[in-house]
Amino acid sequence: MSESERPPSDRAGFDELLVQSVQETIAGILGRTVSDAFINHLQAYIGITLEEMPNHPAELFKALRGSFGVGGDRVGKYIVRKLYQKAGVEFLELDGHTLVDYVQTLKTRLADEELK
Repeated sequence: MSESERPPSDRAGFDELLVQSVQETIAGILGRTVSDAFINHLQAYIGITLEEMPNHPAELFKALRGSFGVGGDRVGKYIVRKLYQKAGVEFLELDGHTLVDYVQTLKTRLADEELK
């Protein structure tokens, strides 16, 4: 398992995995230029820095939809899948779960495992 795919050992580790997942997924699908432009948009118009992004997943996914239309939902789903992969946790789709629910569930699960 590479360093970037190793499960996080603390809150900062989870935050970093989410930021990496966003950047890598958008760059992988739409290119580095679009990824950089989206991050700039998030900071300039939504008011969320990269460091703050993990604390505002609803705004992140809303910004994706606003920037990319319905395709933003698909990009969001790819981000969540990459996040779970990086955390070393199997992603299972559940009825009624939003992308925010998946992020919060993973964050809680990893925090609970850290306490054990």
